[in-house]
Amino acid sequence: MDSIIWLISRIMTNDNKPPEKPKTIFILRNNDLGDLLVITPLFEALKKRFPEAYIVAGVGKWNVETLKLNPYISEILAVNAPWHNKFISHQGLWNAFNYIVFSAESEEIKNRHFDIGIDILGSYFGSLLMMRAGILYRLGVRGYAGGHTAVQKYVEFNEYEQVGRSALRFAELLGATELPECRPQIFLSDKERELGEYRWSSNLEELQRPKRVIIGPGGGFVEKCWPLENYVELMKLLYSIDNLAVMIVGGKQDREAGNQLSNDFTFVQNLAGDLTLRETFALVAAADLVVCNSSMLMHVAAAFAVPAVVLLGDYFPSSKQHFAQWGYPGLSHIFGKEGDRQEIYSPSEIIKIVRDLLY
Repeated sequence: MDSIIWLISRIMTNDNKPPEKPKTIFILRNNDLGDLLVITPLFEALKKRFPEAYIVAGVGKWNVETLKLNPYISEILAVNAPWHNKFISHQGLWNAFNYIVFSAESEEIKNRHFDIGIDILGSYFGSLLMMRAGILYRLGVRGYAGGHTAVQKYVEFNEYEQVGRSALRFAELLGATELPECRPQIFLSDKERELGEYRWSSNLEELQRPKRVIIGPGGGFVEKCWPLENYVELMKLLYSIDNLAVMIVGGKQDREAGNQLSNDFTFVQNLAGDLTLRETFALVAAADLVVCNSSMLMHVAAAFAVPAVVLLGDYFPSSKQHFAQWGYPGLSHIFGKEGDRQEIYSPSEIIKIVRDLLY
């Protein structure tokens, strides 16, 4: 496939050097919620490097709300490309090629005549999409999902480098020297923050303010999640902590799990399936602690400097490697298998960690 991609790239006209003052930059990130959040500092880095550039983020429709109010993005473009995400069920070679060649979204990207294109994930399909769009200067990734033979410069994939830091290397390839903190960026309005605070504080005396804990039992794949029965046991242990308020969040698919966790507990409210994405963001912003699987919530927590206890399922062989790639120093507390320890953490171990972080 790399040789075919390379041949196609040789046929079309390319720019060997990036434009000194690009008018338009296209960033492709048609992946999942956490995948987008972790790379958001790149938008600030690019805007500071090219303050006059029109910066367009190409993301799936499921992620448009994630970037709302971001001051470093000029436009959010819906790119529902059927590869490397869990939101589009029909993927594979044919569906990818059909999207690239025939979709209205692909045609719209072409009509924009972007000066620079960046495929954050780095794939054969991403490179083909940028070439189909006629983008003459392209950036990608070598060593992950292919396509690097069709770009002018690339970032080396490193599974031990934090994903957000790897994304900032694209800005460095374009000459950026001023880089923001490697932490997700979410921009909420005052009204959104007030609503998040209200959900926590309604019917509670301010002088009796409890510690606020978000529980997120959901995740992309069951085998990657801490078992639900462990969360059930953890909720029983949380009951022993005085002055505690717990909110359970997640998608509609997590509602039943939330019901199991909130059953018979007056200090727990199940909001799984009831909140929009941004309402969930606002609830996390006003929390004291997040307990979740390796999911979007760990990145949302980091965006608002809220500590997160991240519980790895049996799928993950190394908590240290996971932290290196996805964690945030001082904020992400990731627990799973490591070295001689080949079992996941128990609820009795996690409750001690939660107590230490809360008090």
